[in-house]
Amino acid sequence: MSKLVKVRIELPPENVLNASAETLWAEPLEKGLFKLQNSPFGAYGYSFEDVVLADDNEIPNVLGVHENSGRSTYRILLKDGVLDTDEFAQAWKKLESIGCTYEGSESKLLAIDVPANTDIFHAYKLLEAGEEADLWEFEEAKCAHNIEA
Repeated sequence: MSKLVKVRIELPPENVLNASAETLWAEPLEKGLFKLQNSPFGAYGYSFEDVVLADDNEIPNVLGVHENSGRSTYRILLKDGVLDTDEFAQAWKKLESIGCTYEGSESKLLAIDVPANTDIFHAYKLLEAGEEADLWEFEEAKCAHNIEA
């Protein structure tokens, strides 16, 4: 694997990170193409392992998705103190058992990766169950799964 670099994605003015941009780790491929190596916390339309097109700045600015990975990204905003509870652990185990992973930011914001081979409808129901149990609020950042019946 190539050495990882940071790439930059501009964010809309109103965003969960309260920032103008987000940087993600990426693997350089051919000129101008990078494979994302983590899930975004604030950017919409991107997922882990998507291949993105970027300019040639020192920190490349992402211009868009070149090739979808088929993975979906969700964000969970945890209620205060929930991350260290048994209730969170039990709810998360169900998502983990179907292949989901997360990255955390300040113990309240989690970026959820749903692999391409995971049943997205099942994952969504589990995310809804956590919200109904008042553990978190969640939102869809990108759904790349086929959702047509």
